[in-house]
Amino acid sequence: MADDLGDDWWEDDNKGDKSDEDIDLPAEDIPKPMDISGEPIEQKKKKKNKRKKITDELKEKGNTIGNVDDFIGFLSKQFEGKLSQVELDEIKLDKDRNFYLPNTDPAFPVAYFRSVLPKWKKLKESVTVEGSPVLLVICASALRAVELSRQLNDFKGDKCKCAKLFAKHMKVTEQEKFLKKSVCHMGIGTPNRMLALLKSGYLKLDKMTAIVIDWNWRDVKKRRAVDIPEIKSELTSMFKQYLIPHVQTHLNCKIGML
Repeated sequence: MADDLGDDWWEDDNKGDKSDEDIDLPAEDIPKPMDISGEPIEQKKKKKNKRKKITDELKEKGNTIGNVDDFIGFLSKQFEGKLSQVELDEIKLDKDRNFYLPNTDPAFPVAYFRSVLPKWKKLKESVTVEGSPVLLVICASALRAVELSRQLNDFKGDKCKCAKLFAKHMKVTEQEKFLKKSVCHMGIGTPNRMLALLKSGYLKLDKMTAIVIDWNWRDVKKRRAVDIPEIKSELTSMFKQYLIPHVQTHLNCKIGML
């Protein structure tokens, strides 16, 4: 015999019912989104990585002098995730073969350049190709390039033609004309303008013997050239496309760090 539910059983039950909109589920009972395998997706709060200020890092670590490992580490970080292993192997630098010893005292740039190029006078005399200096000095800004160029007057000596390869007060077309018709022994400037002149073919690397990056100099915000985003990108591109291939194929040319 069937259970006797009575005539009004459905009325009593419906009185306690709530619509779906009225049901309040505890947080732990709320269905979690699933991934394609049917496993619940854990939703984590995104944490913002707050980068330390350069001034704070200097207080903690001190203003240490850069070395070859720092430079190779910088390039590796820039190339990370952007190049295949084959491409990375193609631009790999050898710490002993491709670098001069880094400068240990940034206060004396002339002494460092003399140690890097002890036969500077003979090198100057050997330059006969227009737009192809034997020394390239890479700085963070035009003002720094001008300042360093003046500091290097004793090193440059007589009859040294120095190409100013930066944008301040100088149009790229003017620099192209200068490089096209002039034999220059040294070029000093910024990555942005150097990269543009290398791409156009007016700045040549045929006679290049030393590439020196002004690594340890800091601006008023305590930033080195490799700490400034826009410079970092151009510097990396210049080394990848032009300078590293040249150093790898011309063993008499090395990289220095001022």
